[in-house]
Amino acid sequence: MRRLRALLPAGQGRGGRATIRRSESFYTLTGPDLELSYQLRRSSARRTLALQVREAGRIVVQAPHHTPLSEVEGFIRRHWPWLLTRLQAAAQGRREWCNGMALPWLGGPLTLNWQEDGPTVPSTGADGLQLGGAWSEAPGRVRDWYHAQAAMILPARLAIQAAQMGVAIPPLRLSDARTRWGSLSAQGRMALNWRLVMLSADLIDYVICHELAHLRQHNHSPAFWREVEILYPDYRSARVRLRREGSLALALSFAPSGEGRAVPEP
Repeated sequence: MRRLRALLPAGQGRGGRATIRRSESFYTLTGPDLELSYQLRRSSARRTLALQVREAGRIVVQAPHHTPLSEVEGFIRRHWPWLLTRLQAAAQGRREWCNGMALPWLGGPLTLNWQEDGPTVPSTGADGLQLGGAWSEAPGRVRDWYHAQAAMILPARLAIQAAQMGVAIPPLRLSDARTRWGSLSAQGRMALNWRLVMLSADLIDYVICHELAHLRQHNHSPAFWREVEILYPDYRSARVRLRREGSLALALSFAPSGEGRAVPEP
């Protein structure tokens, strides 16, 4: 373990009151099966450890201020399979955009068929997703197409699942969250990630059922998961698949491309 840099924590606040102590350090963790660099952010306001993969595959560990480094190392090692999946997804998301690439669509691949003199209105068929215009516009145009499809598909799926549950359809908005698929506010308003349309229909339904279950249980208690199981009996398998398949969808970048390459989003 090699320490690269550290910022000293803050001191006392006005009137002698203690401020929240924070520090940032950079480390390299090596072992027989791994070698990675990560940023360790400590805070006296935290009570638990958290591991994140951010833009460009940057690894961040957040920890309570006095957590021993050995405990941080053990935390990373225990979550190594998850971390590897997220790093692979981040790399996939940063891949070069090219004509003929496979786009994720309802759980399967959809070929991007881009022609500069092609149709300005997107269409799908045996030749994949057909679009036209300047290539630099491709990532943004594809993103707009996904969003438009989500605006049609997700409300329809929500209506079906709400009817099966016997509840009114909650107000819905599409979200662009990078770490979550859905949420339900205390007022009963639902948000669903537009990237869900990249996944199979059964995973879309699982996420919707998960959020609908929050209408009756505003937590993740055993009672909540019983509600989910009533709505979606095979939810355990769906959770595993969502973690695996969803990582790629969340990581896919749609940043503008000037020379055919989509750079990572900020």
